[in-house]
Amino acid sequence: MPTAIDGIHHVTAFADEPQENYDFFTDVLGLRFVKRTVRFDVPEKIYHLYYGDEGGTPGTVITYFPMTNMPMEEGVVGKGQMSSTGLNIPEGSADYWQNRFEEHGVEHTVEERFGQTRISFTDPDGTPYVLVTNDDTDIEPWDGSDVPEEHGVRGMHSVTIHSADPQGTFDILETMGWERVGRSDHPQAGDLVRYQSGGEGPCADVVDVLIRPNAPNGVMGIGTYLHVAFRVANKWEQTEWSDELRANGYITTSRKDRDYFHSQYITEPGGAVFEYATMGPGFTLDQEPSEFGQELKVPDWLDADLEYIEEQLPPLNTD
Repeated sequence: MPTAIDGIHHVTAFADEPQENYDFFTDVLGLRFVKRTVRFDVPEKIYHLYYGDEGGTPGTVITYFPMTNMPMEEGVVGKGQMSSTGLNIPEGSADYWQNRFEEHGVEHTVEERFGQTRISFTDPDGTPYVLVTNDDTDIEPWDGSDVPEEHGVRGMHSVTIHSADPQGTFDILETMGWERVGRSDHPQAGDLVRYQSGGEGPCADVVDVLIRPNAPNGVMGIGTYLHVAFRVANKWEQTEWSDELRANGYITTSRKDRDYFHSQYITEPGGAVFEYATMGPGFTLDQEPSEFGQELKVPDWLDADLEYIEEQLPPLNTD
């Protein structure tokens, strides 16, 4: 069996306006703008925007496709898809974030689960997130925002899969080497079954499986997630995991070159799309860390069309 998958690499979702998306993740959440590139299959139409910590460490990265130039219906968050991302904040920071959200007009709710304070909110397009009080992370916050360092977001904590087939989702997580570590029941919000990798990664080692069988099915669109990516060390380990998944009855795609990592995908039995992404080459492939996000970067095979692509994309002010 290949080396156990130790955590989440990134998540990807759909947005509407790129400027509104950028302003929220940098000005409200205080994340770093790591990379401005394009969706490779429609490069003249759609940005691919990346946010994270200072270096874009796997386990901190949130990516978006703003669909302004490609009209897309508003999505429905529901059963059969990834439904939320958890972000680490330090113990003792819940009051700071509640006050910050009130100042910025961000609606939120607070609850306790698994012995942690959880502040649930959505981005401007309705994509669900939750801040989770958790000091068990090696990630340092981005210090270039106005969020005080002692309260800053420290990478991802978890994702939630609202499964249409909970047992099937349990099976794929166990195939990946993750262990069931707890359960939190809630009569209205649904039950959460928690899986954890048991690895030694810096963060993002939890998947919560939401069980709400009578909830409506999700519909992909603006305000929903496209996939969650799990981290594998390199292409060789990725191939080993592809073989292991296929041996257990899962259908994996061919390898896709995403410039900053290489990816393979499955649709797990509960309906969510799982990606397996390599740890490298990383975001320094085409920029120094001090220059992250400052200009549009595209794959080598699109360099000749860069000026045309920039003209077709919507404006994005990052000053």
